Amino acid sequence: MRRRQEDLHGFDVMTAMDFAVTRAREGWENGYDEIEFLHGASDVHERVEDGRGRIKWGLRELLDGGQLDRWVSRDRSWPKAGSLVLALKRNPRPRSERWSAAPRRAHQH
Repeated sequence: MRRRQEDLHGFDVMTAMDFAVTRAREGWENGYDEIEFLHGASDVHERVEDGRGRIKWGLRELLDGGQLDRWVSRDRSWPKAGSLVLALKRNPRPRSERWSAAPRRAHQH
């Protein structure tokens, strides 16, 4: 199984969402099976408007809202307390592996 893990700590919310979409697409293009996004906030159990947990709930909205459906199987993906695992759809013709550079983090984690 080909799997990649990305740590989203330190990104602002919009950058984290854009990066997650980019990585989901690139993971599918590269023929990966899963991508896990580490978001933390494992103790945040409800949607928040400010502070900790916004990336966690933003990722879940991307998945549940279908914005990743082109590359991701919602049925096989699952949220964990501190991360989100995306099960990528099978790509019948993956490209040679390459990944774009990660965006700059808003703050150190």
